[in-house]
Amino acid sequence: MITSENTPNLPGWIDLGSPDPEASAEFYRRVFGWTADQVMAPGEEGPGYWYLRKDGKAVGGLGGLMDAGATSDWMTYVRVADAAASVAAAEANGAKVRVPVMPIGPQGSFAQLTDPAGAEFAVWQPGEWTGFQACCVDDTMLWAELWTRNPGAAKAFYPAVFGWQVEAYVPDAPAEAGYDMWTEQPGDSMAAFGGIMAIGDDAPVQDEKWIPYFMVADADATVARATEAGGSVLIPASDAPPGRLGLLADQFGARFAFLQPAPMAQEAGSGEAGQ
Repeated sequence: MITSENTPNLPGWIDLGSPDPEASAEFYRRVFGWTADQVMAPGEEGPGYWYLRKDGKAVGGLGGLMDAGATSDWMTYVRVADAAASVAAAEANGAKVRVPVMPIGPQGSFAQLTDPAGAEFAVWQPGEWTGFQACCVDDTMLWAELWTRNPGAAKAFYPAVFGWQVEAYVPDAPAEAGYDMWTEQPGDSMAAFGGIMAIGDDAPVQDEKWIPYFMVADADATVARATEAGGSVLIPASDAPPGRLGLLADQFGARFAFLQPAPMAQEAGSGEAGQ
């Protein structure tokens, strides 16, 4: 599962590129209660950078867009032990490097890439900064989902680069109707950290994209807050085996999903204990 521990080859950070970081910070404050802590002011070295925090703990980053033609969206970073080696492995398996390995002072080093099917992602080699300070609790990242038209290519690429394994969410489900998970260890429900969503012609996401899922306490209230703040609903909240989930976009079109986990099943007969 996604963790705040310094565990390599798992999603370890996300950040949002925005045409108006202050407006984006206000949107996510209204939706998730996040605060924005500026760590780099806009200037000659870039458009500025903020840590997004929940209850004082960093849950993601926020920066201005680097290029005039760039669009707003979330970026998923995979925490790695050696960024240069990970980039080399990615290139050897068909990825393109968009930003070569760059150090960020003592914090660590990063690189940005595009997988063979066209999905953008990044790697982060920790120094003093390991990434998430909170995750897998309400209003933080819980799951990383790859939307792709080529699941087969994804299942070859990411295991080759990061050692990920693939497991069907429902065993023996038809390939065209199933959902596959990224996991560290098949058969261990706590080892899964993401999934693969095949893009169909009528899907609300038509580009190759990593989309973060945020855990929420109330799915419908989350949708209401997002739309009141200027966001839009791409997939309405609905019930599924993991819980109540859906897909939203913020006021600049950056896409993110949410999940209100289903209550844990209680042991049979526990309600009659002591009677």
